[in-house]
Order: sequence, then structure tokens, then C-alpha cells
Amino acid sequence: MAAANAPITMREALTLPSIDINPQFITFTHVTMESDKYICVREMAPQNSVVIIDMNMPNQPLRRPITADSALMNPNSRILALKGWILFRCILLMNL
Repeated sequence: MAAANAPITMREALTLPSIDINPQFITFTHVTMESDKYICVREMAPQNSVVIIDMNMPNQPLRRPITADSALMNPNSRILALKGWILFRCILLMNL
């Protein structure tokens, strides 16, 4: 199929290692992308943190010292949803 007739056009916006994301954490269990607006990466070293990448400003990732099993940004507002296990299942919403 010729590129001109392709149903989808793809463009690389950034590479996560270029914004200091450790390649060890670029996996399906550590990276979430709800839409084309935000990417969340859960890093476990050197300390537990969640990195939020706003695709309007991809070179300015926001790092927060948070421990979570999963993290997901709301695509319509700056709200971060976190899921984790302590003594019970909890979901925390943070307005950034």
C-alpha cells in the first residue's frame, strides 16, 4: 500500500529516553496514555515517582514523588488518577 493511500498517518512526537525516562520503565506496565494529550510513566528507581508528560509541552515533564500501581491522567483536565494497594484498594484523584 502506498503511503499516500494509508488510512493512518504516524509521526514520532518524542522518544521517552530523550526526556530522561529510564528505558527499563518503558513497558506496558509502567506507561499509560489515555489520549494524545498526556503520557504517564511510573518509575521505581532511584525513587518511586510518576512522570507526567503533557504533549503540548513534551520537553517539560512533571515528576512527582508518588508510589502507585497505576497512574492515568484525565484527558480533559489536569486530574491524575492513581491506583494502589495498602491495606485495601484505593483510588486517589489529584488535581494538578
